[in-house]
Amino acid sequence: MRIKRQFSKFLFGGVLLVAIGVAAFGFSTFQHNLEAMRQASQENISWSAAQLERELARFRDSLGASSAGQSSSTAEINQRFDVLWSRVAIFQRGTVGARLREYDREQNVIGRLFEEMKRQEVEVVSISSFDFTTLANISRAFSPFEQELYALSRRVTVGEEEKAAIVRERLREGALFALYASILTVVLVLAAMGYFVLEGRRYRKLADENMVLAEQFKTASAVKSRFLTMMSHELRTPMNGVLGLLAVAREAPRDQEQKELLDQADRAANRMLGMLTDILDFAALENAQFALDDKPFFTRELLLALPELLGPVAMQAEARLHVDAAGNLPLMLCGDATRLRRSYALMVTYFLETAGARDIALKLSYENGHLLARIEVDYLDGGWSPDLIFGKRDSSADSFAADVLGPTVARVLVDKMAGEIRQVETVDGKIVLEIDVPVREMETRRLKLLLDMQSAPMEMICKSALSGFSVAYIDRDTPQEAEIVLMESGTANEQEKVAQMRKASPGALIFGIGRPRAPKDFDFVAEVPLEAAQLKNRIAEVMG
Repeated sequence: MRIKRQFSKFLFGGVLLVAIGVAAFGFSTFQHNLEAMRQASQENISWSAAQLERELARFRDSLGASSAGQSSSTAEINQRFDVLWSRVAIFQRGTVGARLREYDREQNVIGRLFEEMKRQEVEVVSISSFDFTTLANISRAFSPFEQELYALSRRVTVGEEEKAAIVRERLREGALFALYASILTVVLVLAAMGYFVLEGRRYRKLADENMVLAEQFKTASAVKSRFLTMMSHELRTPMNGVLGLLAVAREAPRDQEQKELLDQADRAANRMLGMLTDILDFAALENAQFALDDKPFFTRELLLALPELLGPVAMQAEARLHVDAAGNLPLMLCGDATRLRRSYALMVTYFLETAGARDIALKLSYENGHLLARIEVDYLDGGWSPDLIFGKRDSSADSFAADVLGPTVARVLVDKMAGEIRQVETVDGKIVLEIDVPVREMETRRLKLLLDMQSAPMEMICKSALSGFSVAYIDRDTPQEAEIVLMESGTANEQEKVAQMRKASPGALIFGIGRPRAPKDFDFVAEVPLEAAQLKNRIAEVMG
């Protein structure tokens, strides 16, 4: 297929070059012949040669008329001598002169005539009337040139006719060549067009076949992804049951050996559950069941969530894990915090479980619209390489390594978020990986918030949950300025209070804290015990 495509390109290029070459050569030939024809028409040297012969005869006639006493004025003689001089001068310059000299190269009639005219110039100019001796001498001096000029005129006439015949023959041959070249070009173009039409039909047929194959592949891929998703869900259910039974078994009194076996089984089950989660994510990514969130999130909550998520894995691997901020992180960013946390966790888990890591540090920094996660790994020696993170495998590998599933999902997640994963070379033996994802910084402003609580402890709990926010607490006497109202719910006069607050501050959102009697009356409900992350995220969404 590739060879045929190359042949088609060469054929098209060859036909084009041949057509251009034929057209250029035909144009050049035609232009050359046209120039020769123009010279033949505009520079008729036969006429110039004949005129020279006639002017010499007229000059001698004027001399004869004076000798016969028919004219007593020498002006006619001088005038005819000047005209003859100008005709001879034509042969001494320009293109016409050069072409005339070609016919007179052997006899040199013109040269000898010109020399004779220069010798006789003084006699002609100073001649007087009825000086019959001088007139006769001048006439005898120019007499021999009449026959020679006549012979030169004949040579010029015959030569020019031969050249004109050659030009006409060339024009005829050029016209025939142009005709044949045009016919050849048309035949080549038609043949190429026919070939390309046939190739186009064949390519359309192949394209239709490829479309059918693509649809079949798409269908097969969707079936495979649905199968993976279904099997992963089906396997997660019994695996959760296994984990639950293992947790119950670990609570019962056991000796040390049985506890170690139960711990190993628990770790294996959790590992299997993690693999099933990765398979679910991988299937969702391949099946295009993926949508990014673009919501505000707190950077501090992202920092706190990572140790909670990765702590058990680090403990099992007997490795130290450090998560911290490098520099001043903005209070809030806008992006997909869930996918960010997932990609960081997958990469760190991969290092903990495969590299024999002793110490892992994850540092978050923000600069120029990019959230940078720098993962520094101090691992045990043993020839381990992070190439698999970037999709590189040994050429002899014929199966998909299970350990690479997590990094593969993380890499696709980062790509979906328009980020990149890169490895930074270090000199102290550590592996340094950077995950760079573009996110937006949220503009911080003071949130006008009103607390309507029945007890001081609940008010203190709400203020503690909102730590980190830039909050301006509004006095109850001016509720119309509030943007959000946190109201303790579940009281007997709840609906009446909500109605009064709606009337007093119509633009504010009312959040119910506790268990309201009518949840639909509130814009958001946060149950007690209060989950600070849930409340702050909801407020962040409102602010965003």
